[in-house]
Amino acid sequence: MGLERCYSLGPLDKPLTETHEPVLASRAARVTLVISCLFGTTGVIMVFLPRWLEVERGLDGAAIGVLLSLAQFARVLTGPAIALWAETFADRRRPIQIITAAALVAYSAFFLISWYTWGLFAIGFIALSLTQGLTPLVEAAVLRATTQGKLNYGVARGFGSIAFIVANVAGGLLVSRFGLDAMVAWVVSGLALTAVSAWAGLQRDAPSASQQPPQGRFGALPSLLRSRRFVMLIVACGLIQSAHGFYYGFSTLVWRGQGIDAGAVGLLWGFGVAVEVAFLWSLAPIERRVSPEALILVGAAGGVVRWLTMGFAPTGFILWPLQALHALSFAAAHVGAMRLLSREAPESSAGMAQTLYSAASAGVLMGLSTLASGVLYDHVGAAGYWAMAGLSLAGGLLALQLLEPAPRR
Repeated sequence: MGLERCYSLGPLDKPLTETHEPVLASRAARVTLVISCLFGTTGVIMVFLPRWLEVERGLDGAAIGVLLSLAQFARVLTGPAIALWAETFADRRRPIQIITAAALVAYSAFFLISWYTWGLFAIGFIALSLTQGLTPLVEAAVLRATTQGKLNYGVARGFGSIAFIVANVAGGLLVSRFGLDAMVAWVVSGLALTAVSAWAGLQRDAPSASQQPPQGRFGALPSLLRSRRFVMLIVACGLIQSAHGFYYGFSTLVWRGQGIDAGAVGLLWGFGVAVEVAFLWSLAPIERRVSPEALILVGAAGGVVRWLTMGFAPTGFILWPLQALHALSFAAAHVGAMRLLSREAPESSAGMAQTLYSAASAGVLMGLSTLASGVLYDHVGAAGYWAMAGLSLAGGLLALQLLEPAPRR
């Protein structure tokens, strides 16, 4: 799961007080409902959209890779553009509300009226770009709301991940029982719930005390790119995360081709995220013993083992421990990157640092990985995972350079 977890999305705003408000009526609970509805929708999109494109629209692996990668490539531009546009609103609920409504319209058109290839690609690009742009805005809202003490970030974010797991499992069972039309109904209904929860539930919060004019935010860009360590960080972690491109885009197609039932596919996806959630909820004691640099290296090693083994197209019990490695290949590396960005980027450039990291890991590198994965799936099937093992290894070798030399005694 492409979880846009942010431990440092920039300076957090001073919260409004909610001293006497019940937990379920709190700002944190309301935004937790929004992120749960959103992830309950993307949990089905990520697992079953490639299969829908193959079966219902007749696309081959290369074409699916192109469609999925278009929004990822464009994220280099759309991500910062959406972030800058959102910061022009004094009421920070409004961008979330507008994008949820637009995403509902775009996905409805994508599923129901986009039959011709050009329309399928154009509307699909818009729909995927909207949900990708929405996720960091909702994440930032969760971070702001959970500073008020009613719910902590881990609990709120965990509910979102649980919704993702439920979508994996329930979506798989419904697709197995009713076919891919169940996926379409789930996604449209899920986005409708996301829009309703955003428009009816979100409360207005305080404007950012650290808001800068656009030229001020872009002014941080040159200094960040001049930092060799920063560039090394985003490239190393971007390679490790982009190694998930084959899994995100084509694992469902590989497993279904091996005769694994759609319900079991959903369970496998859900199990990987469940272990990831357990890792995140155990993060405090782990981080007391393990440095961010070490977390990144552990994530790279987990990715090498996972993708190397998946390339042999295993079936049966071994798939479950391989899915458990998602806690390392994704979560450990991502948390390590977030902590390093939080520690080393100046507060004034924290937002731009996050934007650049997202553009590299979830944009350019993931786009290239997804595009190549489509070709690999067509030609070598599950062996395409071996290329992903190579990306994890390259990211890990580069991350070794982040280790600080031992202090002199």
